[in-house]
Amino acid sequence: MKKKVLSVILATVMIFSITVTPVSAIDFESTSDPFTKAIARVIGTVFDSLVDVVNIFLRENDKFVDEDEYVYDNFYKGTAEFIDEAAPGANWSLGQSSASLVPENWEEYNLFLGGFISEQNFFTNDVREILDDMKVRVIALNDGSGRGTAIFATIDSIGVSNGDIRHIRGMLQDFAVENDINSINLFATHTHSGVDTQGLWTDIFRKWPKNIFSAFTGLIETEQGTDPEYMEFFYAKVCDAIIDAVDSMTEGMMTFARKDIGEKYFSNKNRPSCSSLDTELKRFVFTPYDTSITPTIILNMSAHPDVVGLATEDDPTKGHGISGDYIYYIGETINNAGYNFMFFNGSIAGIYIGRISAKADRRVDIAANYGREIGKMTLGMTMTEEEILSDEYLMSLNLTAEQTEGHNYTPWYEGWEPAEETAVEPILNIKIASVEINVTNPVIMAAGKLGVVNYLIKKSGSEYYVTTEIGYMEIGEDVKIAFVPGEICTDLIYGGNALTADGSVNEENYEGQTLCEIFGDDIIIFGLANDAVGYIVPENDYSMALAFGHYQELLSLGKSEATVLFEAYENLLD
Repeated sequence: MKKKVLSVILATVMIFSITVTPVSAIDFESTSDPFTKAIARVIGTVFDSLVDVVNIFLRENDKFVDEDEYVYDNFYKGTAEFIDEAAPGANWSLGQSSASLVPENWEEYNLFLGGFISEQNFFTNDVREILDDMKVRVIALNDGSGRGTAIFATIDSIGVSNGDIRHIRGMLQDFAVENDINSINLFATHTHSGVDTQGLWTDIFRKWPKNIFSAFTGLIETEQGTDPEYMEFFYAKVCDAIIDAVDSMTEGMMTFARKDIGEKYFSNKNRPSCSSLDTELKRFVFTPYDTSITPTIILNMSAHPDVVGLATEDDPTKGHGISGDYIYYIGETINNAGYNFMFFNGSIAGIYIGRISAKADRRVDIAANYGREIGKMTLGMTMTEEEILSDEYLMSLNLTAEQTEGHNYTPWYEGWEPAEETAVEPILNIKIASVEINVTNPVIMAAGKLGVVNYLIKKSGSEYYVTTEIGYMEIGEDVKIAFVPGEICTDLIYGGNALTADGSVNEENYEGQTLCEIFGDDIIIFGLANDAVGYIVPENDYSMALAFGHYQELLSLGKSEATVLFEAYENLLD
């Protein structure tokens, strides 16, 4: 079983005194045959039942609210109406800012990395060093149509819960009214080496026992997983960056290009039933009319930046350093070329780094090499191979023959074909919708009762619901983007093996539409958008077996999550 699976199990399930040793000892790659699928279904049913029993004895806390008292506030719907053509005389206006989310006195906080709790670092990922930076990056965008400004902020973290996002919106309420803000949207890069802003990867030896005692007895209050003082710092820095982005808005022109860079840069290492990959880079370039102002590159790609945060057997002291992972080094490469940098993650449930191109003594060096290579591809996306070879900056970043020895390395630009770049008309349509999802995963319910994550859970009779958000956006006449609030399995977007009876654990066909069928084949995904609801997997391939390539279900809201979300996407499009 993958180390990450064992880590998650030990951090969440073992603490409920459930014996998972028989499960964690099973190391099948996938549910590829009927017998294995049957075993997975049995294990999943037994596991569900065991955790359900534990939940009977866990008390609810103040995060559980009766439906009569439940209020979903600080929500923005987006533009009031959609337009099909640019307003007369309209121009794009964009403002950009970024800020470090690492306090100067970081050692005085109780900080942990989000993404891993591994036996390799003795089940504690407390922060001990700063390797590069953890940032918030913001753009404010307006199409000149008089329908307001949209805010987009991306956080270098494993994820940001909807409760924290709405708290930030609440802090900006007056500012939003004064500046005609139509939406405030927060995303995460999903780096596994940023400060844990969710609270799941916390001080487990102190907080979990305390919260378990509270959940069983009600004699003491639960303690949220995140550091409260750090979260106040975090809220303030994000708000300041958003304000700075709005204040820096300037008019200019926008272009768009997309290029498939091939499967060798990506891998699907932990969801064997999911067969599709998103291997495209999508790039917007905003060029101000005022040539003294720095242009901005906006990159979207599917990424799972888990390289730096993982402690390894040959280096067990690691897994304690704050880093933006390879997203930081993509940004560094683009910044040094004279651009601001903005990043949106894509469909990330089963997509990982697929290219280790050079010798590296540290995992952060692997991330740096990969990030710089992606950064160069982003810069050279619309260039010919000859233009790339004559570009002094791009050629200065090449790895040496000694560094790449033994890695079957071929330069990224060999055989490079330029992507087409098109001008983007100033049209920004955006619509956000709230969606209620029935929480049926007993592990998530138990985590809710332990109070470590900032979520309000609505009670309706014996049912429990979490409210999240989805979105749809059009930039220009042709670019369409879906906002997804978690880590979505790529087969749900493009189709694939997991949606078939032969490929799924439940031996059933997926009955719904994919996102491409709903929005069109050219749909772009912005993942971890306005929430971090965990993994979104197809209902027909859902099993709480934990092994067999199905650990993602452990961190999902329940079996029907994808079905509910996709029905909401269809309604949103209507």
